[in-house]
Amino acid sequence: MAAAQQAPAAAPAAQSTPAPAAQAEGKKLFLGKTCIACHGRDGSKAIQMYPNIAGLDAAYTLRQMDEIASGDRLSGNDARGYPRTQGMKDVMHLVSAEERKAIADWLSSLPPPKLAGQPADAERVAKGKALYEASECVACHGPDGKEPQAEMPAVGGQKREYIALQIKEIRDGIRKNGMAESMVPFAQKLNDEQAELVADYLAQVDRSAK
Repeated sequence: MAAAQQAPAAAPAAQSTPAPAAQAEGKKLFLGKTCIACHGRDGSKAIQMYPNIAGLDAAYTLRQMDEIASGDRLSGNDARGYPRTQGMKDVMHLVSAEERKAIADWLSSLPPPKLAGQPADAERVAKGKALYEASECVACHGPDGKEPQAEMPAVGGQKREYIALQIKEIRDGIRKNGMAESMVPFAQKLNDEQAELVADYLAQVDRSAK
């Protein structure tokens, strides 16, 4: 999740559909390069700390892969004391730059996952929506987090625990890659409880709905 101090002039990202051959290659690589262990066969495995990556902007997804591989994208430690991005960093040598692009292009062509799980508390969702709008998240991520600017992630429909963690790690200077630093002034407006309220709101947005 990233925002800029002023609303960018660029229009929301428009996804281009990869050619069928490129889609087939990207899918083959994704299924064969250990990606499914954490992200599932369709980029939306039901584990809260692993993000939904289906239907995201291809350039954004590619940048995350590149920056995890290079060590530019950092994260805090999990319950075992290991950096959360370490597992992915350890396998990135299996994927060339060209293969990463093919995977990102294929993932971008997939439909966003449908909502699953228990309905969120209506009061928390309302508070989270108000915070999302007051903190100017809309400027980069769009209304309901569904229409981001180019190379920004769609955050609507993202997993609650994952998105709350990203807000906190960007706020606290742990995650600094890409556009993350431009989001710091906005994330710093939110304490832990408020970050979790925003995540409650975003997690119940159905990005698969037209």
